[in-house]
Amino acid sequence: MSSSIAAPNKAKSAWTQLGKQLNQAKSLMRKMRKTIEDIEDARTIERAKGAHGKKPRIPWSQVKKEAGLD
Repeated sequence: MSSSIAAPNKAKSAWTQLGKQLNQAKSLMRKMRKTIEDIEDARTIERAKGAHGKKPRIPWSQVKKEAGLD
C-alpha cells in the first residue's frame, strides 16, 4: 500500500526535473542562436570591409544624419 502512494510522487518529481531541464535547454538554445547571429553579422561586416578594400568609409555621424537618427 505504501508503494502505491510513493509512485505518483516519484513520477511528479521526474516530470518536474524534466521540465527544469527543458527550460535550461531552451535557454541555452536562445543563447546559442544569439551567438550564431552575432558571428554571422561579424562575418558580413568583415566581408563588406574586404570588398571595399582601401576605399574611405562613411563616418558614423554622416550615416546617422542620412538615416534620420540625429
